[in-house]
Amino acid sequence: MKKFWLPLLLVLGLGTAHAATAPDVVVKEGTDKMRALISANHVAYKANKPKFYAVVDEVLVPLFDVRYVSQLVLGKSWKTATEDQRARFQNAFKSALIRNYADALLENYDLVEVNFQPVRLTPDATDATVKCTLNRKNGPPVQLAFAMREVDGAWKIYDTTIENLSLVTSIRSQYAVEVKKNGLEALIQRVEAGQVAADPGKS
Repeated sequence: MKKFWLPLLLVLGLGTAHAATAPDVVVKEGTDKMRALISANHVAYKANKPKFYAVVDEVLVPLFDVRYVSQLVLGKSWKTATEDQRARFQNAFKSALIRNYADALLENYDLVEVNFQPVRLTPDATDATVKCTLNRKNGPPVQLAFAMREVDGAWKIYDTTIENLSLVTSIRSQYAVEVKKNGLEALIQRVEAGQVAADPGKS
């Protein structure tokens, strides 16, 4: 279901953020940074995919609260998992995101323009929602939102919503079926082996 991940990845060329910088500003600046990197190195990245995956890992992943996202995705299974299982799932889940969807970013990074709305902060300013509209050349606009929270002085993403479809909720449902059928350890092993996609609607 790359139609979920493509618009997300087109926007999420995000660098490390500090709480002093507004979440929407971080997203805007990060978008420009990622597109500039791809524009300058497009041929090299296509010829050397591992190099590109490493760039995505360096630029994109740090803005996610990977441990918290992993906790949300596993749901109840997180509570019963050992620390070793939690760490392995985090690493495997992160790798799956990069492995499965970085190609979509490389192939389609210049297909949209992004219009941001004013950021919405909670009263205590520790949680934010950044919304934007992706205007595509060959399709209707896409509504995208990032749920972000302040972690150790930095804004990090813990969920994304595209056209009212939550990444966390969707993948949690998918993985819950896997756990119920074969157990948590089997799910982790399958994610590590790339046999379970980190994508809503895919298995």
